[in-house]
Amino acid sequence: MIARRLAAVCLGALAACTGVQVQQHVEPELAGLRAAGYRIAVLPFTNRAPMEGFLTAQLAPVGELIALEGGGDLPMQQRVPERMRADVTAWLQQSEFDVMDPWHVATRLTHAGIPRERAADPAHAAELARALGVSGLVYGEVRRWNRDYFVVQSTVEVALHLELVDGPSGKRLFATDRSETIGSGLSGGPTGYVSAATEPLAGLRGSHLQYLTRSVTRHAVTDLNGGALGNQPGPTSPRLAVVALARQHDGPFRRGERVAVIAVGTPDCDVRFDVGRLRTDVPMQQDRLDRDPRGDRATYLGHYVVAAADAADELPLFCTIQRGNARRTVATRYRWDGTVALDGSSADSR
Repeated sequence: MIARRLAAVCLGALAACTGVQVQQHVEPELAGLRAAGYRIAVLPFTNRAPMEGFLTAQLAPVGELIALEGGGDLPMQQRVPERMRADVTAWLQQSEFDVMDPWHVATRLTHAGIPRERAADPAHAAELARALGVSGLVYGEVRRWNRDYFVVQSTVEVALHLELVDGPSGKRLFATDRSETIGSGLSGGPTGYVSAATEPLAGLRGSHLQYLTRSVTRHAVTDLNGGALGNQPGPTSPRLAVVALARQHDGPFRRGERVAVIAVGTPDCDVRFDVGRLRTDVPMQQDRLDRDPRGDRATYLGHYVVAAADAADELPLFCTIQRGNARRTVATRYRWDGTVALDGSSADSR
């Protein structure tokens, strides 16, 4: 009887592992600054997640590693905050803020000789704001990127601390601590004899971490933007399912080369792409229409030719889609996961 009671207590505690926790601070003047197009830069995020149960650890019960998409050759401890920083920046592109592109931030920090450690420290906000030419600075700290496995239960947790600091004054205008968890197994809902054994293992998949990352970053930015993000697609809004380079490309694009972009989504729409702020509003043409009982989809293609003056690293690639005239309808913005590098100083030798 005692063993049964202890088991019930333990399972009850595990069942409480799925949910959201938020603590927030907002200064009253933030709404006015935001409405005026307050210019901000998102600085490199730091990682303070406990190493016990962190993403790099091997999952002994499963015999697999959770892999994080993207990140190049960076160690996992740096890839996680960089991924979350990229997501925060992408969501901020749909806000009222005027957001400096990450490649521009990196370039100016390098030219100013400011190391990564100092760039991530709010104590240097005034120096950083001057170097970047912005008014506000967004700092992020990954507090949790962890999972736990209890044989009949697994939980995956992502937690982010996000804050906005005014550069000239050093005042903290906004701060949030957001934690979201997903439980699988007994806390994830009713299970049968088979699923009770397999569902906890499914909860350890990287897809849950990816989902939580996007959810945590989006909700944190939504709060920063006053409770809503613009240009959000509705149930009948046109959508894009794929945004990518039309073909793989090793190294930077050189003078005379085409940066070709492909997008797949709702047919008969106006689709355009931006490569950072270097090339914006490049039109894309509908190339193919595929009929499907679940919904028709169109393929859009567009390109631009690299010029001599084009030179930048880690440019984000965005596509927008909308119906009708741009002045009458709202465009929905999508970001490609990768980045583009340009080097117009040397010509394509092919």
